[in-house]
Amino acid sequence: MNDFFHEQEAKDGVRLSWNLWPSSRVDYKKLVVPLGALYTPLKRTVAAINSTPLTCLKCSLYLNPYCRVDFNRKTWVCPICNSHNAFPQNYSGISQQQLPHELYPDNTTLEYLGTHVPVNPVFLFVVDTAINHQDELDNLKQSLIEIIDVIPSDAIIGLITFGANVQVYDLSYQLCRRCIVFSGEADLAPQTIQTLLGLQPVRTGTNPLPQVKNKYLLPLSEIQSNYFSLIQELQQDPFPNKKGEERRSCATGVAISVALAMLESIYPKTPARVIVISAGPCTVGPGMVVSRALSEPIRSHHHLKKEEAKHVVTATAYYTKLAARASAQGHIVDLFSASLDQTGILEMNSLPSNTGGLIAFTESFKINEIIKSSLKKLFEKDQDGHLQMRFQATIELITSKEIKISGAIGHLQSAEKKSGNIGETVIGIGGTSQWKMSGLDSNSSYAFYLEVVNAHGTIIPADQYGIIQFRTSYQHPTGYRIQRVTTIARQWVPPSSPLNSLLAGFDQETATALMARYAVFKAISDETAPVRWIDRYLIHFIHQFSTFQKDVLNSCQLPAQISLYPEFMFHLRRGNLIQLFGCSPDETAYFRHYLFRENVDNILRMIQPSLDAYTFDSNEPVPAPLSKSSILPNQILLLDTFFHVVVFSGDTIAKWRNTGYHKEEGYESFAALLEAPLLDAENILKNRFPMPIKVICDQNSSQARFLLAVLDPGSNPSSNPQFAGAPDASGQEIYSDDVPLNVFLEHLKRKVVTFEG
Repeated sequence: MNDFFHEQEAKDGVRLSWNLWPSSRVDYKKLVVPLGALYTPLKRTVAAINSTPLTCLKCSLYLNPYCRVDFNRKTWVCPICNSHNAFPQNYSGISQQQLPHELYPDNTTLEYLGTHVPVNPVFLFVVDTAINHQDELDNLKQSLIEIIDVIPSDAIIGLITFGANVQVYDLSYQLCRRCIVFSGEADLAPQTIQTLLGLQPVRTGTNPLPQVKNKYLLPLSEIQSNYFSLIQELQQDPFPNKKGEERRSCATGVAISVALAMLESIYPKTPARVIVISAGPCTVGPGMVVSRALSEPIRSHHHLKKEEAKHVVTATAYYTKLAARASAQGHIVDLFSASLDQTGILEMNSLPSNTGGLIAFTESFKINEIIKSSLKKLFEKDQDGHLQMRFQATIELITSKEIKISGAIGHLQSAEKKSGNIGETVIGIGGTSQWKMSGLDSNSSYAFYLEVVNAHGTIIPADQYGIIQFRTSYQHPTGYRIQRVTTIARQWVPPSSPLNSLLAGFDQETATALMARYAVFKAISDETAPVRWIDRYLIHFIHQFSTFQKDVLNSCQLPAQISLYPEFMFHLRRGNLIQLFGCSPDETAYFRHYLFRENVDNILRMIQPSLDAYTFDSNEPVPAPLSKSSILPNQILLLDTFFHVVVFSGDTIAKWRNTGYHKEEGYESFAALLEAPLLDAENILKNRFPMPIKVICDQNSSQARFLLAVLDPGSNPSSNPQFAGAPDASGQEIYSDDVPLNVFLEHLKRKVVTFEG
């Protein structure tokens, strides 16, 4: 079944926690792990057809391959409400040999080409110049100059810089640098900002509609040389600060507010991105994260827990208000942050999360290429030369009457659409059957949680499938409105079947991803203790589906379909998506941002990182267990946590490399061994957004902590025979408060066999 799960994801972008569905509410409640779907709308490219979807007159389902067709009467039967619908006249020639696009069995995902609005995407750069070191600013300027070549020439661009004050640049004036300056401490209303910028609507004789005189957002093709010069001339913010006593003055909050006010006036309800590039925390004005005084430490998780972070509530509320403004206009906000200090991603996280924006997070503009690479990836184009980003999207679910929608978790907002398939149980953002996103791309994935509500005595016909139809509408960069329709169907399991028969359709990888999002959402929204919540669900689930004798520890046996699920939960509960120790609030917000965005495979990589071993005995890397037994002196390990890529050399390998054996004749195999993991690491860095941090380290070095932190502190590796490594062969000690995996599993079984429900 695992191959089936991946095939369905590759075909339709959908993976379900349960692929066989209980046919009654009573049986559904016994599943413990909710029925859910992780949907990646743009998983694969689909050619759009120039037609309008046929709609069931009763339940609004679109025509799809699961509809029954009467070719003689030229009608089709809706698989949800069983209504008969007539084909229009232009379908009169259909037959079993001449099917329309919608009825081909493989066309479970289709795109329909809609109206065309000639509009170019808008990119407004909001750049922090309060940078303490000139070489940092030089590297940032170089990054901004290089991406000019990858931005489409017909795109609309603008530039705002900020430090103690905020400067909005007049791009129409090319004789010298001219800008409007705002105080960084003034919390101005959007209308006031627009007035000060001269953006009041005016009427012209040829056009009676109000027009805005725009000098700040112009086509790149018209002002490229001026924009290039402005970037080159950027200087460090001149506002003085007492070095060693004060932080730099930085008005991030006002800068973003000004940017949104400009877009609201000049390009309302138009595809646009505000790209915020920050070098430190907001220290003045609205949205302040920390004061300028170095005597005041920036908030930590300890401060948050003790409610001693005096700015966090006010700042979070301010940025959430800005995010609501951006979302209402369909504008996207991205955060690119480079600082040794925290920059306020925790407080500002609603800006990218509520608008479908991105976050790139690193320590320096100079040390690595993360910001430069991420900016370039943002403007990557597809094979047709179009930007890969999509704008102003909505997604709606149509379901069989036996299924209700509990809610969704991801970078989306409720569209407040009420319909008959909304359930009473709420998970995530519920109470609606439609959600909106200002932006999405091929990696944007959304978790939808469902429930079966069919009455226990109501029999579902054996030939009837459960149906879910995902309808995603978005604006393509070319201006076309496109609707992508994905329809999936799954079998109902009759009430007479044993509960364990549903395990044949259980996808433990997807269930892990859905439960991870659910646990973190609860931890953020209602401050639930996530570890206890995960443990409670896990014990109940294993109790429901394992085989055991009451109070007999060694009797607990797990079916193969759920055998990996407890191990996934072990890594989830001790990883940095759940645990706060060792991470700053900004890092935690950053990790969770991508948990709410990525697909199943990437979420699993965050939870249980992949580890490969490179040895002289194999030409290819061999999977290794996340155990200290994988640390051997004569092998190299490649760890991928999604956020970090670590190349770790065992003690013997490191000594040979430091001696220079790989440079000598006759040691070509050793040179190849050293090179292989580095090449694989570079391939990961090149193809992933956000670009991970690369760590090259040796056994017993300080940087080795990136590997040791994710390893099982116990000595027994997984029983999976494909894994490299051997028990107790490394001699590596890992100091951790976490119990080893084998102890965790034993304790779980003890709880299961004594569980009282």
